[in-house]
Amino acid sequence: MIKQLLNDNILVEVESKEQETASGLFLPESSSDKNIQTGVIAFVGTGKINDKGEIKPMQVKASDRVLFEKSYGAQEIKIDGKDYLKISESDVIAIIE
Repeated sequence: MIKQLLNDNILVEVESKEQETASGLFLPESSSDKNIQTGVIAFVGTGKINDKGEIKPMQVKASDRVLFEKSYGAQEIKIDGKDYLKISESDVIAIIE
């Protein structure tokens, strides 16, 4: 169980990108751009520490639905049977509805 994430780390539950076409065909996740994804934030860190030792607060919070870029630093993590993707706050493009 996670007590608190550190720095600007975020754990996101990635939403499935499987889509249905107008004719009823399902397009698998592999057929679309995998670098830009959507998901719901499950856990956020305390914030990034600047050169002065001050913590810059996070701009996102748990339960925000976000559009993010899956960077090379992203890692897939399984905690208590749930799959998450660990990203940094800088990977978040937007908070969406």
